Amino acid sequence: MQRALDKSRARSSEVTREAILDAAGAIFARDGFSGARVDEIATAAGHNKALIFHYFDDKLGLYRALMSRTKERLFTQFAEAFERFFADGAAPGYAQVEAFATECLHVIFDYYIAHPETTRILAWEAAEGWQTFASCAPAMLGDWPQRIMDMIKRAQESGVVRATLDPYILFTTMMSVPLIHLVSLRRFALQFPEADFTSPQAIAHARDQLTALLLSGMLTPTQTSSQTSSQTSSQPATEA
Repeated sequence: MQRALDKSRARSSEVTREAILDAAGAIFARDGFSGARVDEIATAAGHNKALIFHYFDDKLGLYRALMSRTKERLFTQFAEAFERFFADGAAPGYAQVEAFATECLHVIFDYYIAHPETTRILAWEAAEGWQTFASCAPAMLGDWPQRIMDMIKRAQESGVVRATLDPYILFTTMMSVPLIHLVSLRRFALQFPEADFTSPQAIAHARDQLTALLLSGMLTPTQTSSQTSSQTSSQPATEA
């Protein structure tokens, strides 16, 4: 009986905690860290403000927990993909690197599209020099980032990835491009009113286009050329 009661309380506590985090995400996205008010977050969550301090200590602790949840959701998917493609430790082949990079880029795009509040919060951070994030940066989950760096270097040695690329710049560029594109959609739409940038179809198209662009720049020219040739030959010819 006591065990069932404890489980029920734990579930209720987790539901409350998640409701507060969801409300915090909306308020931080709207007002930034400095402008967000704990009273408003509590009201949006439908819970007493005291619970926020109980679960998270203060506003910075709440923000840290929110960033940690985002990192965990994203990085867990990256780590799982890495294990699927490179678990045996063998030299990374072209198909493995291409599939892994494609999946990671799609995961980032899809997450930001599904969680626009995260995109706005990160835009706030970028505008403010990442000051709040730096003061409460959540710990990295596991060693997968270093394993990815090692994989990139091995792929360069085997001729799959361009040897002239800095692995750190390659990694950070792939992490950054989806965010930069998505926070710029309004700007692009104003610059080119005749084009569609914001519909779900346009965003999916942009995801595929940017993935192809990054893969083309990352993979060795011979590999990229053969892939492009294969893709072109499989596409229907345009009528004259």
